[in-house]
Amino acid sequence: MEGVNRRNFMKYAGAAGAAGMLAGCSGGGGGNGDGKRPVEWMSTAWGGREGQVEKFEEMTDIDLNTTTATIPTIQQRILGGERESVDAYTVESSGAGALAQANDATLPVPTADLDNWNEDQISDAFTAPGERLSHLGKQTETINDLLWADDEQTELLFPPHVYNFDAIGYNPKFVDDVSLWSALFDEQYKGKASIGETASITIPETLMHMLDNDIIDGDVGDLNNPNKDQLDAAVDFLIEQKKAGQFRATWTAYGASVTQMASEEAIIGDIWQPAAMDIRRQGTPCTYATMDGSGLQGYRYWYGGIGLTNPGAKNRGNVEEVQRLIDDVHYGAWFPGFIQGWGYSVPHYENKELVRDGSDDSGDGMGPEYYDWAYEGKATYDAVDEPALFDPQQYDWSDEEGSPNSEGSTRDSGTIEERFDNSGFFMIWPDNADHMLERWRDFQAA
Repeated sequence: MEGVNRRNFMKYAGAAGAAGMLAGCSGGGGGNGDGKRPVEWMSTAWGGREGQVEKFEEMTDIDLNTTTATIPTIQQRILGGERESVDAYTVESSGAGALAQANDATLPVPTADLDNWNEDQISDAFTAPGERLSHLGKQTETINDLLWADDEQTELLFPPHVYNFDAIGYNPKFVDDVSLWSALFDEQYKGKASIGETASITIPETLMHMLDNDIIDGDVGDLNNPNKDQLDAAVDFLIEQKKAGQFRATWTAYGASVTQMASEEAIIGDIWQPAAMDIRRQGTPCTYATMDGSGLQGYRYWYGGIGLTNPGAKNRGNVEEVQRLIDDVHYGAWFPGFIQGWGYSVPHYENKELVRDGSDDSGDGMGPEYYDWAYEGKATYDAVDEPALFDPQQYDWSDEEGSPNSEGSTRDSGTIEERFDNSGFFMIWPDNADHMLERWRDFQAA
């Protein structure tokens, strides 16, 4: 198995059966390919949607085949022998370590090969996270380690294409405004809270609550890489909450979180923003919280990216094709408006000339109303009767400059800069993952 480090893989992979993933992995040679078709992209459902595939094919006249899988499955297949036959993969920051850091399954991308990666027009959360997100302390080092292959920042290790700031979704019919993860543990919502059953997500949310309320000792810089004592304290706390009946349900699958909230079985939960949109589309109001970053309970920040598979993209002759997928499709004018329909943002939003007002070979930018709503916190030009049912995919966005309506809808969670300012945690796979998963089984069994 070429370049697969067993210790590091077990650290980063996190998927059940990691040892099984290592079995049967085979090596691969170097060399250049001849542009084999179709281009093969293995992606999560949220990271590689049909519209993105169609846009690439439209722009390049090259067939692109997308295999949709979960992050553990992508890890297993890429590191289990399929890296030879896959050109690109998409996961998010907590799943990328096994592929981009622990092993050499990823080819760096020179920024010089990406025409749309202009340092002056990319958010400094990606070009200088240590400065832009300084309130996260040592967590910013983990952002840099995943983003960049070199200290000079000339090669992207795991190029970002989407990101978001996860928070709490709640039904405003039953829940007043909330801005802290502590709301999940508030007794007034006992028996009506839904909580995720993914250790690497739920434990950090809990740690933010506990640290902010002096239940545990720690530092914000360590939140995304907790020690064993902190992990034990968080799991013990969650077990107590579960046994006390705080949680109406737990969820693992995205659809389950939607169903629990849409049916009003649960009225508050740590759901994803696309789930909040889908809850609204079923007719149930759902507000996505604006988190209070003044303390230690900010957004759970993560990013998804498109990695070039090593040696697949090189041997199959598709390095340039994957770079076009990243640069032409995802760093162009069209993609920001497309993906904002699910609540996701893009790294190049600061390029307003392109993203807000411009166009390129990929299509038109967002236009003034949509961009200002998505990134600058401005209201829609038209009045919206029920903001908690507002669907950006159904609204008729104006391409002309206009005036925000005092009765219009504003984007949940505020401006993009406020979301960065109020982030509290950057998602990675922690060093003590084995201990975390062992203790998580105690929570699941409670």
